[in-house]
Amino acid sequence: MSDSLQPILSHKKAVDEYLVTYLGNKKSKLAQINRWGTDIIDRLVPFVTSGKTTRGSLTVYTYSLFEKNMRPEIYQVAAALELFHSGFLIHDDIMDQDSLRRGRPSVWEQYRNTSQDTHIGISQAINAGDLCFFMAQELLAGTDVLPLVARELQPVIIAQMQDMMSGKGTSMSKEEVLSLYRYKTARYTFSLSMAAGATLAGAAGDNISILERLGESMGLLYQIRDDELSIAGDSTVTGKPTGSDERNTKQTLAILLNSDELNDFKVSLLEHCDHEIDKLPIAPTGKQQLTALVRFCLTRDK
Repeated sequence: MSDSLQPILSHKKAVDEYLVTYLGNKKSKLAQINRWGTDIIDRLVPFVTSGKTTRGSLTVYTYSLFEKNMRPEIYQVAAALELFHSGFLIHDDIMDQDSLRRGRPSVWEQYRNTSQDTHIGISQAINAGDLCFFMAQELLAGTDVLPLVARELQPVIIAQMQDMMSGKGTSMSKEEVLSLYRYKTARYTFSLSMAAGATLAGAAGDNISILERLGESMGLLYQIRDDELSIAGDSTVTGKPTGSDERNTKQTLAILLNSDELNDFKVSLLEHCDHEIDKLPIAPTGKQQLTALVRFCLTRDK
């Protein structure tokens, strides 16, 4: 991994610490209701902190590109985006019937194992995902980015509906697959995270638009790599089962395009990212770090 990525990835620790503190406080309150308040928080803490914390880290990092005074609010927003992401993942594992996530049993599988009942496992995981969404909303209440987040997350649900049907024998064109990638992954992972950080830092609207376009192309590269790892990745490294897309007969760019076509498309995305990064009014080191992140999206092994 490039040393240029460290300034971005180094924010994971602070975001995770904020999440652990927040969830710890939440646990003491929810425990007063019944034992499930303790149970679900004990499961969520390792779940939300065992990932790459990409969204939270990118939010904090982008903020730092435009503002050096790190306000506590930035970690609050970063934690909220990670909780939204966790809720989506918990529900996604139910829909994809995946029993493994981040090297551990998925939440629905954990509850199924505990109860020896698949219906209870799925139902409790739905509840866990819903709790993540409401906690995230609580963290965003009163912040300047709440309207932005609400607007960007709504298309994720519609894209997820498309994703579910794509595995039911429905053929999709390249444009339809790209739309799925754009709204299920690219915008909410990269565009939203960077736009949220820049918005909190008071960046100009033109610069936020550049970051949103950059995020789309970065996210497409990230999703293409996800497809490749789903086919040929090492599940002991990725923490996810290999072949899930094939089992669910989902169409991906890796399936629709031949190797030359896919490579040409990746090159065009890389060029677009470089063009957008060059337009940003930030220090050269920041541009180098963003460029390294773009390459990481395409070469990561998990």
